Parts: sequence; C-alpha cells; structure tokens
Amino acid sequence: MPENLSVLEGYADFWKNPHALLNDVNNSGTGLIFSAGDSESNFEEPIVISPTGEEDAKSIAHKYGAELSIKEDSMIKLPFSKDASVSIRTRTYDFTGPGIEPVIKSGSNNVLSKLAGKKIFLLSIDLVNAYRRLMRGIEDKPHRRFLIVSKLGAYTLIPQFIRNRAFKKEDGLDDLREDTIAPVECLRTIFLASLVKAAESPVPVIGFWRKGKNYALAVTHDVETQEGMESGVWRLLGVEEKFGIRSTWNVPSDRYPLSKDTISKLAKVGELGCHDTRHDGKLVLVRPDEQAKRLHDCKDSLEEASGQSVKGFRSPLLQHNSQLVGILSKAGYEFDSSIPSWEVLSPTSLGPHGVGTVFPFISSGIVEVPVSLPQDHQLLRVIGLSPADTSSTLLKFSNWIGKLGGACVLLVHPDYEYGQPGNEAEYQKLLESLARSPACDVMTLGGIARWWKFRERIQWKLEDGRPSSDESRSDSDKAQVRLATDYNEQNGFTLEDAA
Repeated sequence: MPENLSVLEGYADFWKNPHALLNDVNNSGTGLIFSAGDSESNFEEPIVISPTGEEDAKSIAHKYGAELSIKEDSMIKLPFSKDASVSIRTRTYDFTGPGIEPVIKSGSNNVLSKLAGKKIFLLSIDLVNAYRRLMRGIEDKPHRRFLIVSKLGAYTLIPQFIRNRAFKKEDGLDDLREDTIAPVECLRTIFLASLVKAAESPVPVIGFWRKGKNYALAVTHDVETQEGMESGVWRLLGVEEKFGIRSTWNVPSDRYPLSKDTISKLAKVGELGCHDTRHDGKLVLVRPDEQAKRLHDCKDSLEEASGQSVKGFRSPLLQHNSQLVGILSKAGYEFDSSIPSWEVLSPTSLGPHGVGTVFPFISSGIVEVPVSLPQDHQLLRVIGLSPADTSSTLLKFSNWIGKLGGACVLLVHPDYEYGQPGNEAEYQKLLESLARSPACDVMTLGGIARWWKFRERIQWKLEDGRPSSDESRSDSDKAQVRLATDYNEQNGFTLEDAA
C-alpha cells in the first residue's frame, strides 16, 4: 500500500539513506529491499519484512514455516550507542522455529530474525502502525473539565494558588522515561539496525547537525506575565549573555502592555516568537477563522514593535493539534514549538501526553521543534521539585538526548522560580552544564528550523553515491556524511566518517 511505503520512506528520509520507492521488487537492482508487509515477489537481494498488523504477521509465519507469538505490551530496549539506549512499549510479533535465527534481541523478544540459509529478515515490530500510533500525539484533545472552565472565562481567572494546588502530579517523575519521551527513536533505531544487519555493505547516513556538532540546544522562554517581562526576563538574559547564548523569547501580543524598547532588544540579542494574543487557553477552542486572526494579529503586533520579521510560534499551555499547525503554515510561520516530546500532565487534556520524538519534523510545510526537555513548570509546579532538583533532572535528560543526537529544547519561564530573585546562580549552573560541550550546537529555535529544513532537502545522487542539495555546494559540505558499518546488542551502532 502506498501509505505504508510512505512511512518506511519517512524512516529512510530521517537517516538520509539512499533509497527509491519500488513497485516491482523483481526488477529492483537495489542492494536491499525493505518491505511493509509480506511480499509475493521473487528476488535475489536481501529483504527485511516488517509485518503490518496481526493478519499479515500470521500470513508471514505461515509462508515461512515459523511459529508466531503475539505479545500485546512488550518492552523493547535497545542500545543506540555504548552510552545511550532507546525504548518502546508496543505489540510484538515474535517469529520462532527451527529455521529461524535471532539476529537482534531485546530480552526474550526477537526484534529481528533471519531465515536460515536465506537473505530474508523478519521484524517482530510493525514499524508502520507503531509510528502512526505515536504520531497521534500531534493531537491533544481538550478534557471535558478544561472545556467547562474555558466556558466560564479564561483559565487565568482562577487564582494562581488554586491552579497550583489542583494541577499536581507528585509522582510524575516516574513517567519521564525513555519509552515515553522518545519511543519514535527506538523505531528509527530498529529500522537502521535492520538495514545494517541485512546489508552486505556499509549503510550511508547524513549526520543530524553541522559538521563537528553531535546534538543541538535551544534555550527558550515563554513570557506569560508583565512581571515576568519587567523582572524575570532581565535576570535570565543577564545569565545568558555571560555564555553568549541567543535564546528564543515567545511573547503574547495583547495580554499586558509591551515596551517597544524591550521587544526590540529581545529580538536583537536573541529571537522573538509569537505566543498568541491573550494567552487565555482558548486558542484551540475557537473557530479556525478566529485562530487565523489571532495568529496574524500576534505576528503583526510583534513585528511592528520589534521592526523585525517573526517566523516562530509557541502556543500557550503547549496547546496543539493538526488543524492549528495547518493554520500556522498559512499564516506565514516557518516553525512551531508547541508539542512536547512528553508531558506528565497536559493542562488541556489533563493527562500525560506527547509526540514521542526529540528531533524536529516537518508538518504541513513548517518545522515542528518538539519541547524535548520537561518544561520548568512541569518539574517545579506540577511535580514539586526544587530548582536544584529541577536542574539535575534537566541535565540528566539533556545528557541522554545529546547522546542520541537529538535537539535539547529547554523551556524556562521568566515568571517562575528561575526568573525570581536569588535563583540566578542556579540558572547559571544549569546553562553552563548544558552548553559546555564543544559537540553541542547552541541555536535559537529558528536556527534549528532552518538547519532542519536544509537537511530535509539533502538528497543522494544514486549514480555517483554523493549527497546533494538545491543549496550551494559549500552549504552541502556542512553536512556530515557517515557510514553505519555495524550494529550489536552491547554498543549499538558503529558509525564512521565517510572519506
């Protein structure tokens, strides 16, 4: 099915593997075939088969004389490198039997198996439907209680101390795990690891970031209140200037009076982003035409105040859905950072929620940059950690995301503890630890979006085995070309720089 092939193509595009969609694998002439579902074709090339649902898995087992064991909620944990692992909870289809040889295992689960004496590899994971299920995280349906409160007026009419007391999940730290924050990265690891084990030559990939950099960091702020703008902003900015960090400041246009001098300064020392007009929690509840008006009004107001173009958006309360993303694209925005990788308690749906990846992705023509690190509000106010413990938690997850090569997106509100008097030293210690590695590419959200859009355009010229772009050759040379030469269950991928 074409829609299944498009998901597999998405995996290949993420790694930038040279590939082509094939309708007739009998005459492919390729080095390896990756199939979504059972294939009826005869072939000489190695083939990796990912089952697409239970009936397809049963058909594969019958065709190849394998026993099939279906597990509804398997924990799959695999190494990405010797220092970092990835995990997912998902349904598995384990193929076993006398003629089945395990190739990659996770505990008692055969992740990838091989038919003895043949170049046929069977995955136990449905890469297509598992990915589709996780991508539903783009939708965050408002809870009935949130709808009731919104009809009574803006959520901000509820006193802060009542909101803080009601909006608690003190055991939420237990929900922040590999399999909740980045399960998509486990699926992507399985895809590339399967290629590496099945291929008879190294598999080319393109590095995620610019040459010499292994991961990215964006420091971002949502300025919710006038007090945060007048006081907290300057405390945070004073610390950031010590490290030369240019951060992204997301500002609502009509919630409190804006000083043109302040807005212009934030746009010059960093980057300005839109944060809706009134920050009343109703953005995803109003009609599409009203959403579009808000997005245009906020953008126009901030551009007039700053004298600069504003291309980025973050929704209040991290509200998001596919409709809003589409309207953002039509309203002239180039990137959005409203979707968390994982949040222990969404203010809108009143449950845990996230999109499950720590990498940017393209949706409706704009770059989505997930909030990959737990935001300060969740750690400080929802879970109830101290600023010091919040910093320790953020550093723990940023270290892991960095080892995966992801984008560490930090969200700190100048209205909360880090922006309050007496906490400058804690914020300084946090930033110093986050940005100290020379392998870290510190960028604004706009910088990440522009790079990811450029990387998205890189394509392999299959005839000469080189990557190319519609940009200049000098820009293309900024990308890192690497070879995945091996994968094992102890150290993950072996990646070598291409000559």
